[in-house]
Amino acid sequence: MLIMVNTDGKLGEVLEMLGARLKDARLSRNESQEVFAARIGLTRQSYAKMEKGAGVVPIANWLVASDILGRLDTWQDVLTGQEDLFVQYKKKQQKRKRASRSEGKRSYVGSS
Repeated sequence: MLIMVNTDGKLGEVLEMLGARLKDARLSRNESQEVFAARIGLTRQSYAKMEKGAGVVPIANWLVASDILGRLDTWQDVLTGQEDLFVQYKKKQQKRKRASRSEGKRSYVGSS
């Protein structure tokens, strides 16, 4: 079953931008749509939809293309939770450790 995604507005712009970047990356490698599509495991027609920014392209296809282009690591921050600054500060404070004090007073050489 194919689910259609409404790509009006900002979502459509982002998909078009991703498609344009994908096309630029493919062209910089001097590969045809047919060759690059085969590397992803797609038909040329399905790959052309990616470059056009169609909202019906599975995310897995984008990840495979990113891997081929050596950019898979750029996806690691997608949908990561944004931590509150106060929570970050609290964690940082909890990590601090004070120097331990030894029992009794130390005597120093040369002191009376």
